[in-house]
Formats: sequence, C-alpha cells, structure tokens
Amino acid sequence: MHEFKGAIFDMDGTLLDSMPVWKRLTQGYLAQFGLQISDQDYAATEGFSQPQVAQYFADRYSNLPDAQSLVEGLDKLITARYESLAKPKDGVLDFLEGLRRRGVKMAIATLTARRHAEKALRERDMLGYFDFMMTIEDVGISKREPDIYLQAAARMGLEPASCVVFEDAPYACTTAKRAGFGVCGMVEPAYAAGEAELRAASDWIVERSFDELAGKL
Repeated sequence: MHEFKGAIFDMDGTLLDSMPVWKRLTQGYLAQFGLQISDQDYAATEGFSQPQVAQYFADRYSNLPDAQSLVEGLDKLITARYESLAKPKDGVLDFLEGLRRRGVKMAIATLTARRHAEKALRERDMLGYFDFMMTIEDVGISKREPDIYLQAAARMGLEPASCVVFEDAPYACTTAKRAGFGVCGMVEPAYAAGEAELRAASDWIVERSFDELAGKL
C-alpha cells in the first residue's frame, strides 16, 4: 500500500458521478436564445468557471443577455440538475472513511462554484470528510496551471510528493503530475477522447469504482 499524507480530490466525475449535470448544460440553456455552440466555443471554454463561461458567451454573441443574467440563469439550472442527477461515485464513501481512519488529510480542489459544490456534498453527507475546499474562485485560474493543487498542499503543510491528486480530467492529471504530485486518474466517459493522456499521467487508475484501490492506496 502506498503511504501518503494528503489527498486532493476533484469533485465532478471524481467524488460525484455528476458529469451528466454538465453534459450539454450550457447548450441547453443558450438554445432558448437561438444559439448553437460551436466546437471552437467548447475548446475555448474548457476548464472555465461558470462566470467565465457566461462572460465569454456574453462578449462573443450580441444577441445574448449580459453575463450576470447568464450566470443567474445557469445557476438555477445547475442547482436543479445536481439535485436530480448527481450521486456519489461507487465505493467513494468507504474509501474516504478508510483515509480518515489512517489520518490522511483530505481537501477538495474543484472548478465548480463553492455554493454548488458545498451544497451537493453536504446533501450527500460527504462534506465532513474534508479539511477544506478550494475552488477556482480562490485561485482565479483553471487546472491547466497547478496553483489550486499547490495551494491545497501548502495549506495542508505538505509537499506535493506527499499528496495524491484524484482527477478525471486528462489535462488536470497532466498538470498535477508535472507539479510533482502522485496522480490517481478516474476514467470518465465524458473525457473518453483524452483517456490515453489520463492513463499516461496517472500512477493509479480507477476504471469504475474506488473499491479497485483496495491494497494500492
């Protein structure tokens, strides 16, 4: 079993089986304004926070409401979809309980807005496992840069090499690996196109359930 002192978890697609919350969410909302999101738009906004996404579309398309109105509309849709679609990943509760018994420090590093992330985890009795949560609102940049992981490790009082980052986004796995963290990649259908990158950057892989990590982490 690998010995480590800190665990930093992404939320969507990692702690929660919640990628369906986000699947075509922005397109579904913007369709009412007659907008069809292009591949260029998707590429440009990958890794953006919701306010950044809203600002991007408000700036790019003149027929849309202002960014704040878009944020408010998307917020209502996100809240409803978390309530109906999100559930804990298979085996995650037992895995978190095991880490807590071992005294491993645990934190969340997510691009999801704090208000949504805290509510989703609290309603599923998961928030109490974590010492703290960091969001893109705290660091201001996406996971293409390692700041959110480095700040989480520093707040734990640990070096990156003493921590494992749990992520489903291939680019985020690569970011964490390059910053010196151990990486556990979560195979997620939403990122199927980048699965080779995820596997290349990961020290451990979860195909379907955290139960697969028994005796490894």
